[in-house]
Amino acid sequence: MSQITPFVADRFHHAAPHYLIGRPAYSPALIRRVAQRVGLDGTQRLLDLGCGPGQLSLAFASWVAGATAIDPEPAMLEVAAQLGAGIAPNIEYRQGSSYDLSPDLGTFHLAVIGRAFHWMDRVDTLARLDTILAQRGAVALFNTEQLDDPQRPWAAQYRNLLDSYANTDATRALRRSAQWESHTDVLARSSFSAIERISVIEYRRVSAEQLKARPLSMSSLARARLGDRLDTLLAEIDAIVAAHGNDGWLVERIESTVTLGLREAR
Repeated sequence: MSQITPFVADRFHHAAPHYLIGRPAYSPALIRRVAQRVGLDGTQRLLDLGCGPGQLSLAFASWVAGATAIDPEPAMLEVAAQLGAGIAPNIEYRQGSSYDLSPDLGTFHLAVIGRAFHWMDRVDTLARLDTILAQRGAVALFNTEQLDDPQRPWAAQYRNLLDSYANTDATRALRRSAQWESHTDVLARSSFSAIERISVIEYRRVSAEQLKARPLSMSSLARARLGDRLDTLLAEIDAIVAAHGNDGWLVERIESTVTLGLREAR
């Protein structure tokens, strides 16, 4: 049975200024491979659900005729609109959530969700998407992950540090519990049960500023939860960079991944 994370509309209000800086970007190579796999040809529409600061709708803007980017947080939509201003006039930004999905939005060929599916009622969301995605349409769940790297032990130290501060967050504990059903299993029980996974691994330079912005972009590490402990966390990140960095820079191994859910061929 799919667990449901309680909906909190302003969960990422304070994270908005830090998200683009702190979260690893999705690989452009992955964007291209997804666009080609699902057959985007510049004539279809794209839905960016839980769009945050709008990286995915912007990345796909040149592959579609139009895109609708939806997020419940006005601060995120403001960042997204600024990011796309003058670059992607074919993106429409709307405040809303998965609970607002309906045929009134029209038909889409691809629905992309970046690091946000776990915040939704996943079964309900996929049922709603089934009513607005074209027959050959697809759902694409995007994520990025910092991978272990024996040549760069600082990466594991950094992740373990963030985990040590975040592990008391109830919603995070739910997603890591035995009761939490994987996205893949939820997709397998939906209309989008033909599942594929594509990933791209890259080595990227990352600055101390980016590594400190990353926890600031996470609800589990928000100041509202940590209080003054957040300042201690940021100081510990500075210490890691000082011990392992080169002029404030390090190299991390990032995997950009998409889980594609398509309808079974008929």
